[in-house]
Amino acid sequence: MNLDPAVAAAERTEAARNMIAQAQADTVDLVTVSALELCVLGGPKHPLFDERVARAWVQLGARRRHKVIEEVTAGMVQRGLLFDDNPQRGRRQHASTFSVKPELGLMLAARCRPWSIVVAEAGRAELRTPRVFALGDQAEPVRAVVVEEPVTLPEDIAGRFQQVRKLGPLGWFYQYSLVSRDKAAAVLAALTISPPRHSGEVVAPGWTVAAYYPGSGNPEGERLSVMGDGTKATLDGPIMGNGDLGAAAYDGEGLRAIMLHLIAGPARDA
Repeated sequence: MNLDPAVAAAERTEAARNMIAQAQADTVDLVTVSALELCVLGGPKHPLFDERVARAWVQLGARRRHKVIEEVTAGMVQRGLLFDDNPQRGRRQHASTFSVKPELGLMLAARCRPWSIVVAEAGRAELRTPRVFALGDQAEPVRAVVVEEPVTLPEDIAGRFQQVRKLGPLGWFYQYSLVSRDKAAAVLAALTISPPRHSGEVVAPGWTVAAYYPGSGNPEGERLSVMGDGTKATLDGPIMGNGDLGAAAYDGEGLRAIMLHLIAGPARDA
């Protein structure tokens, strides 16, 4: 499924512009999708994607993937995320074109063509954490930010969809919201200033904040080690050519400023 033109069209709608404007003051809920739906939407080709999900997708095999794409696409049409431009065509006609719901279009635009990506990694693969994707262009590098948060199905819903539990990583779910650059920086600061997370017997040793800048002269971006205690965080690592931070300690506001700097990314030539 090639959605590039549909995503660009959805991003330019009046509804999308209104959501971007609203996000400067309030959080705008976009969509919640499964990892399986993300794969059908081209997720493995996005600049950043979960390796375990991509591996599970490939392991389905070409024939099984083909069938899943048809089924999942039909499901997204039923959910109102996609709009079939040729509803009268036969189900087996594969030259399918779809329009995209503006909320989904904004999420995909940020994931497919991000100005920057910032990820707070907990240091353990078992702990899934939020990611932020800056939505922007050369004229306005960060118009808004899409926050991706891992979520689980509520028990009452999960009980009715037992097959999801059998999908492994393909059954994971992601919730997306649209926020301002300042709000995204605050989300990252609040997360990483907290002590390392526990998940059962799994303990994260600390946080690594990784920033990537696709399409820039610095695609590898920056990596910072962060150790928080709930009120302050110690940072270690170079940032934006300013040299090593020298294990400096930051309060919440100072950490938010660092995150804001990472989201904005390096200046780029027009």
